Amino acid sequence: MWLFLPAGPEFQMRVFVTGAVGFVGGWLAKELRASGHEVVTAPGPEQMDIADRRAVASWLADPAGLPDAVVHLAGMAFAPDAGKDPGEAFRVNVGGTVALFEALRELGIRPPVVVSCSADAYGNPRPEDLPLKEDAPLAPNSQYALSKVAQEGAAAEACARYGFPVVISRSFNHTGPGQRPVFVVPAMAQRVMAVKRNQATAIPAGNIDVRRDLTDVRDVVVAYRLLTEAACHGTLPDRLTVVNVASGQVVSVRFVIERLAALAGVEPVVEIDQSLVRADDPVEIRGDASLIRKLVGWEPRIELQQTLTDLLAVS
Repeated sequence: MWLFLPAGPEFQMRVFVTGAVGFVGGWLAKELRASGHEVVTAPGPEQMDIADRRAVASWLADPAGLPDAVVHLAGMAFAPDAGKDPGEAFRVNVGGTVALFEALRELGIRPPVVVSCSADAYGNPRPEDLPLKEDAPLAPNSQYALSKVAQEGAAAEACARYGFPVVISRSFNHTGPGQRPVFVVPAMAQRVMAVKRNQATAIPAGNIDVRRDLTDVRDVVVAYRLLTEAACHGTLPDRLTVVNVASGQVVSVRFVIERLAALAGVEPVVEIDQSLVRADDPVEIRGDASLIRKLVGWEPRIELQQTLTDLLAVS
């Protein structure tokens, strides 16, 4: 039996968030504050190097009070960026995680830490392995995925060696307002709006028939909040929790483009751009979300149509 704790002032946490200037971090800070929690956000990478232990320790030693919990989002989030500069990906994704735990140790505190990792750790799954559960084999096949698996290892070691309560979230694809258009869904929204504005007549795309597990970022941050609350109040069954954050449903890129076009009132031609085609793209990636439902009662609430409508409004 798991206890679901209501959010509110009686359960107020002081949550420190790294990566708060990023896409997910901004939404998480809003979600935490709306739920009655105090949020202390880390400076962006221009002001603080997440891999600099001393700088991180200085930020954590807030004169107003130490953290009740930490959510670690800082790092390199776009896989092609990691492919271009793997050294930097490992420095910030792995080194930044190590620096965070070492900084907390230096301060003599062991708050729960939620570490945002990636479903890319599972690699290219076989159809018979779907939906992917948390005990599926890890098979990273890119520099980004390797860095995220190593990040998991750093967090797990901090739990095993130093006693930190740790939650590792393996997050599947998520999108929403504010996401950079280097990612597929906001890129497609921008291209659809270019057609609507008569700036283009066609939409270039790559692998449009692949299917992905897609969640709205505003639902994802609710999952992070619930996991943080549960970890902070000791209602998770284990000191180390590895959990998928997934919808359990899939949509194709083709369907996303069609829905965006219908919402915008245009009928563009989709042109396959070979430079965008990935030969090793798996046909389907889908997560099993039963564990997070069991642990904290979370499930996505925002319909895809609303997500796409909101993306078009800012594209």
